[in-house]
Amino acid sequence: MTKGVKKQEKLKPVYLITGSDDPKIEKAVRRLKERIISESGTDLNVDVFDAAEHSAHAVVQAANTPPFGMGVRLALVNNAGSWHKADKDVITAFLGDPVDYSCLALVGGGIRKNEAIYKAVMEVGQVLVYEAPRLAGLPAWAQEQAAQRHLKLGAREAQRLVGLTGSDQRAIINEIDKLSVYVGKRAVELEDIDELCWVSRDTKVWDMTDAIGARDREAVFRHLEELLAGHAAPASVFFSIARHLRNLCEVVSAGERGEDLTQAAHALGLKPYPAKKIAAQGRNFTADGLRRAVMIFAELDADMKGRKDQRPDLALEIAVARVLESV
Repeated sequence: MTKGVKKQEKLKPVYLITGSDDPKIEKAVRRLKERIISESGTDLNVDVFDAAEHSAHAVVQAANTPPFGMGVRLALVNNAGSWHKADKDVITAFLGDPVDYSCLALVGGGIRKNEAIYKAVMEVGQVLVYEAPRLAGLPAWAQEQAAQRHLKLGAREAQRLVGLTGSDQRAIINEIDKLSVYVGKRAVELEDIDELCWVSRDTKVWDMTDAIGARDREAVFRHLEELLAGHAAPASVFFSIARHLRNLCEVVSAGERGEDLTQAAHALGLKPYPAKKIAAQGRNFTADGLRRAVMIFAELDADMKGRKDQRPDLALEIAVARVLESV
């Protein structure tokens, strides 16, 4: 071994890569894949799965397949927390006696510490948790990302940027990359951000669902009209509201069973900040009212798929009005 070069630690049989910091998670996954390819000399030893589409049996079959040539085979599973218990039990059993020529990487949230699969990972592998900065810390984080790209981004400018993008770290990085090309070597000015950067449609949707959670009728319809005027697809807005209502219903129902609202929100796989918001909003509702709201949107789903001959945007506005009256 060359003097001064630190030898890499041997790969563990399994890693759970989780948390709310998506860019760091993506970087960790990218480095793991690059190491597997570098050590084996081929990308044929990397198998990528999505737990929402693939069974645990398919993953275990890949993990039990010897690698091509030298090195280790990687079975990478995205959205691992979306597996049901039966699939998680298959992985738990596999980790009871893992083969020495494969590495299993489970990526995403939704796997709790009290689950057998989590304990199995801890027993033979490693849990890597990457948490995103709190909302108040995002401007400083944006400045760090800018500095890595040799972009001069001041505190006021970073605050303005985060105000436009919201808490979406990928959106912040995308806007920083655009600014880096746009301004070159000079410092970013507020005018640059106002001219180049834009408020994402997702941020507007979050504003609307937050208004629903606050039971602020005026704000709900203001944001809804802005979205539809901006050519947001009614179906897309529908799914965002429906998901929010379902999450609220699950959390409030758990609260009425005596469970902690924040823990119930985390159990849905939400990141810390959205989970905290959902828990706070849940205190404004009853489970019965939210179940009525969910049923209204189930009827709207059928209407928008052709049960009624009505403009989708109009049908959506009527359903939202009914929801606000029912809760």
